[in-house]
Amino acid sequence: MKYRSLLTFQVRPGMRDEAVRTFVQGRVLEECAQAVAGFLSGELMLSQEDPDLMYVTAQWINEAAYQQWLASPVRAAQGPALAPFLAHEPSAALLQIVHSYIASPEAP
Repeated sequence: MKYRSLLTFQVRPGMRDEAVRTFVQGRVLEECAQAVAGFLSGELMLSQEDPDLMYVTAQWINEAAYQQWLASPVRAAQGPALAPFLAHEPSAALLQIVHSYIASPEAP
């Protein structure tokens, strides 16, 4: 079974663009992929309802890969760069994928 993690960031008002820039330029997802063989994919997403809300999802081959990321020194080193933008600690959830469907690229 594959897993997806969901990390929710509430950034300080008006700091979202700078937080996004720091996340992307810091190559957070790319470093995760290099550090953990069981990392499959990841996305940084922005809320369309709340300008100060960001989400990071990642797909993992198994729960052990996610746990490896949580214990990774690479992950620990990324935190200080993002901390100045956060309104409070991010919330995290790990979800087991039990069914999924990906539409054909030709679908409208």
